[in-house]
Amino acid sequence: MKPCITNLCKGLAIALVATGSAFSAMAQAETETKVYSKFKTTPEKLLVAGQAVFPVEGNTLKSLTGRDMKQLGQYIIDAKANPFCSNFFLVANNKKQNKAIIFENSAEGKEIFEVNRKKLGNPWLVAYSADALKIYLATDSGLVTLNAPDRVVTDRMPITFTSPSLMILSDNGYYAALAQGSELAVYNLEQKTLRKEWDFEVKINDMAFNDNSTELAVVTADGVLSIFDTRNFLIKKSIDDLGEALSCSYNTDGKYIAVAETPEKIEVINLLDINDREVINVPSGLTVARFLPDAEGRPVLTYTQTNSAVIRPMPHLKPYYARLISDEANERLNEWLKMMPGETMEEYRARVTDESRQHQLRLFEEEISTRLAPDMLSMASVSLGKYDRANGMLQVDFSNMPSIFLPVPETDLSAFSGGDGLEFRKSTYGVLPDDSFELIYAEVFNKENGKTYVYNNIDRVPLNFMADADNVVSLELILQQQMEEQRLDQLREQVMEQAKLQNVISDHTNMTVDSRIEPDYDADGKKILNYHVKFSYEVDPGFTATEDFAPGKYHAEASGAASSMLKLVTEALQGDFAQYVHDGKKLAVTISGTADATPIVSRILYDGAFGDIVEVPIYENGKLVPMTIMDKDQISRNEQLAFLRAYSVKEFLNKNIAALQNMNQSYRYDINVAEGKGSEFRRISLEFNFIDAF
Repeated sequence: MKPCITNLCKGLAIALVATGSAFSAMAQAETETKVYSKFKTTPEKLLVAGQAVFPVEGNTLKSLTGRDMKQLGQYIIDAKANPFCSNFFLVANNKKQNKAIIFENSAEGKEIFEVNRKKLGNPWLVAYSADALKIYLATDSGLVTLNAPDRVVTDRMPITFTSPSLMILSDNGYYAALAQGSELAVYNLEQKTLRKEWDFEVKINDMAFNDNSTELAVVTADGVLSIFDTRNFLIKKSIDDLGEALSCSYNTDGKYIAVAETPEKIEVINLLDINDREVINVPSGLTVARFLPDAEGRPVLTYTQTNSAVIRPMPHLKPYYARLISDEANERLNEWLKMMPGETMEEYRARVTDESRQHQLRLFEEEISTRLAPDMLSMASVSLGKYDRANGMLQVDFSNMPSIFLPVPETDLSAFSGGDGLEFRKSTYGVLPDDSFELIYAEVFNKENGKTYVYNNIDRVPLNFMADADNVVSLELILQQQMEEQRLDQLREQVMEQAKLQNVISDHTNMTVDSRIEPDYDADGKKILNYHVKFSYEVDPGFTATEDFAPGKYHAEASGAASSMLKLVTEALQGDFAQYVHDGKKLAVTISGTADATPIVSRILYDGAFGDIVEVPIYENGKLVPMTIMDKDQISRNEQLAFLRAYSVKEFLNKNIAALQNMNQSYRYDINVAEGKGSEFRRISLEFNFIDAF
């Protein structure tokens, strides 16, 4: 019996009966380390996919419980799972030539594809794209691209190496990095060109891209970790004295990296503060260490030891605070940059200036930093330091933060006997370059004399995420975007009024449009600006069954609200926004489909209007899973309904906006099933991201 594919790579507490591939670590205690020891020898590799781990022992891919999943050739050179673990791709040495197969993740382990060496070359390494749509196969004849669902060859490109030993892909789809011996080459997958190459003059043991594809880490046999900035592939950090540097792996947010230094030692290094290190001692047999997330996104470390595989939770690793602050601050700034209801363009120009924008971003940073900071003062030991008579400043020291200098008149010094007598009020925090927190404002009440002293370092130089000019969108472009959004809003009102006159919708349906410009980098490291435009709607409860999707309906035309929104999209892209529709330009489309939680009692027949849907990658409640619906299938899950609603939007775009077909399109489906029941949870939304739009 095959396991349910959607459960294959979910959280740590799920054990797969059919495959035994997921690990059930930390079901009772999230800090418990589990050792899986049913192996005849020490695994040489660990295949990590989602929250699942599969050891490789000689010529056998195994489950953590020690069950043989597949044997191939004399020994396995490379092993990868597609991102939702429905199948595995193995490459194995097979006497004089290599053999490569794909087999299903099922109890039967059925082989579904074998590489034809005469057509594709002798295979060495394989990798799946992060979106599960492509397979990259490195052979002695070059890098071959296959369409993942049907394994049809779609592209080829030459590479430097004929027998590479390592290959990784960046999650953003820009780069493939391949290594052979001491040589490393990074390829631009979009342009099919060599981006950068090095000779480290010592064997490359491992390499990894971080989660947002901005860094490439390389470890070499001389114990050196080199980290490169992928914008320019110049080195940004180097750490040596790391033993044999057997492997490296970033944690889920890229703040830490784990280096397997020797067969007995792992070092987990904070890349923002390289003096912050944790050593994990291993009895023996360490060959590789890999980070992966648990079901809640917390870091877990998996590694080998003699005849065993180990799963070790790392919940104590601190979040990447600067990134969290930056993301939220910029998101809130985008909202602040929108024109307010009733605001004129003249009023907007007066409110939004370079200075006001920087000031507002700083306020957001301070507010978010203060909210995210742990209760630093309650955990601190406070003591008094030296007094600067020339400036009237008293040094106050903390055990867990940098010291502050409090303005205190010399005549008040006798009332300061120790840190215990100080009470800190209205405390505000900032974050430092090493991702630690500092106090930037506090009203300090001295219990001994009843006076309050104000420490104010608000005007310090903060991280200030707008300080990098490359991350700033000019005011001229923001004003252009706001004027275009105004015109789009006027078009929205016209479309809604027309739909109301035709009794397609009523006053109980409201459509919204939203746009923003975001800086980015292309695969050549050039700064670009992307244009996001989002269309959505809401229908008042009680009217959704008549104006939106009725139960079991999924064609966009069956919803008055959805079809009205798509009419707005059509007129916008054929009108003012046609200037962003260019042949060959990249366009990323995200379609969201939702369903309510009402159980499907009577099964709904799929009418086959969209053909057979086979392993289409979707994001179901944030998790990447495959969706398969065959012609005349019975729809039994709300997730299928939500997906079909989203997929019908793609079909509408293909049929009605011909110019989009000439763009370099990619589609993402975000599928959500609400906890509540009712027709108000059945709706769709649509976002266009025009890449390098300006």
